[in-house]
Amino acid sequence: MTACLNVALCVDGGNVEQAAVTIASVVAHLSPGPPLAFHVFHGETPSRRSRRLEALRVAPHRLFVHYVENRFRDITLFDHVTPAALLRLELGEFLPDLDRVLYLDADILAVADIRPLLATDLGGSVAAAVQDFGLHAALAEEAVTGRPDHVLHVRDALGWDPADFTYVNSGLLLLDLAALRRERFGERAGQLVLDHPHRFRWRDQDAINLLLNGRIELLDPRWNAMIWYLEREPRRHHANAEQMAAAAEQRRDPWLLHFSGACKPWDCLVDIPEYRRWWRTAVRTSPVWGLRWLRLQLATAGASMRGSIRRGRRRVKRLASSATQ
Repeated sequence: MTACLNVALCVDGGNVEQAAVTIASVVAHLSPGPPLAFHVFHGETPSRRSRRLEALRVAPHRLFVHYVENRFRDITLFDHVTPAALLRLELGEFLPDLDRVLYLDADILAVADIRPLLATDLGGSVAAAVQDFGLHAALAEEAVTGRPDHVLHVRDALGWDPADFTYVNSGLLLLDLAALRRERFGERAGQLVLDHPHRFRWRDQDAINLLLNGRIELLDPRWNAMIWYLEREPRRHHANAEQMAAAAEQRRDPWLLHFSGACKPWDCLVDIPEYRRWWRTAVRTSPVWGLRWLRLQLATAGASMRGSIRRGRRRVKRLASSATQ
């Protein structure tokens, strides 16, 4: 089997510069071999930010920024899922001459060589992805607390048995585009989301899991180490032994760091190794990120100083009140 040599990302104005960091991290860790082609699908008109992405140096690899119409732009949003994310449903149509592509979210940071991933044998499946341990842990937590939420989504929206299903995260997808085109997957999945915008909590991710159920090859979990789950999500402690072991492996030796969830490293200076790692890559990618890091440092220091001043004033007031009693 010939290895996949194409990588795709889908962005809008809010994460086009983050896509540059993702691409730069992939190139930095890539072993010698045939050059890759990076395809970035931008659902908006060209901008100063997208032009900076176009100028990203990736030689000997190639970078193409495609400006496309996003038919999902008016869809009702949920949480941090943006219309740009739904463009991944149409990769088969956007890349009609390709048989296979690796899709990456723009909040992914490569910390290992992805060539082994690109050479993955799908074994007759139409896609490959990593199991979403966060959802399974949420169900285990709800079984303990008796407060249903995610279980209702799995049972009612997806129509699955919450005690017997497998759900993958769509931030990383190795896709057999030829097979997906034959079954008109892009058209069917897109229409499913458009027709039922309130049914699917995670929009395109739900559609992918529903329509490709049983035909997704599960990858080594280190290919999608979701930081919110590993470092910031308390419900991970409800995972079963197998899922806990996978999470430990993700933490010990991650290959792709995925900053899924609403909290992003470029929005705050969280003092955990993965966030620091993202910033080190970002500031090497563009001087723009160096300026943003400095602004965040100043804003964080200012907030800390204002907090100290407020606490000091409260102490003075308490002392003054005690002295007059």
